[in-house]
Amino acid sequence: MKPWSVALIVELLAVLAQPTPEDVYKCFAELGVSDLQTLQTAFAKGFADKRITPEVALRLCQRLKQTAAPISLREGILQIIGRALLEELPVTMLVDKAFEGLTKGVPLDLLNDDLLERKTTLGEVKALLASKGVRITTTIRFGAVTLMLTLEIVDLVITEAAWALEDYVRGGGKLDDISAIKFAVQSRLERNPAIPRTLISYIDQQVSALEWAQIAQNITKRLKKGGG
Repeated sequence: MKPWSVALIVELLAVLAQPTPEDVYKCFAELGVSDLQTLQTAFAKGFADKRITPEVALRLCQRLKQTAAPISLREGILQIIGRALLEELPVTMLVDKAFEGLTKGVPLDLLNDDLLERKTTLGEVKALLASKGVRITTTIRFGAVTLMLTLEIVDLVITEAAWALEDYVRGGGKLDDISAIKFAVQSRLERNPAIPRTLISYIDQQVSALEWAQIAQNITKRLKKGGG
């Protein structure tokens, strides 16, 4: 057999071994969720939008199957991520925190609260950036540069900004130092090489320190209300 034929077979087998959406939905059913249809709809949208892969979703579902907690709390993790997908929010932070919480043995009622709070932050960051023109398929012009914004880029900016704000607040950052809050966001954006420098400069110009600080204030209020 020719070498190229072997390589093709290996590649084909690898593709066939990848989890499918149907594998994920089967896992949801085996988990015993009460609202399978809503989860299927939400995750199908997530797969189509490429905000989450069947492989990641299946790993999370399988991890939840191993958890000794009421099904309502385990399903709650999936429902929060599912609602984020339906709202066209990036879910990388939520998925990462879900795995982290499960690994550390965080009680699922607290983990649900944490994910719900972070989902709200993602929504606020998305709304703020959208109000400045940072939206999917939008073209922005900054100086002599024209940049077409893709879903991947916009989702990445939303995620990084939300991470920065959450870390700032949870790390005890001063809420009255609005310049420090903006610096925390801009610094995190600058550390990610996948985000175009032009876009980072545009956001720096368009989003004020006060606007970032407002979201930080909102995070603080939610954490106090939830006992976080």
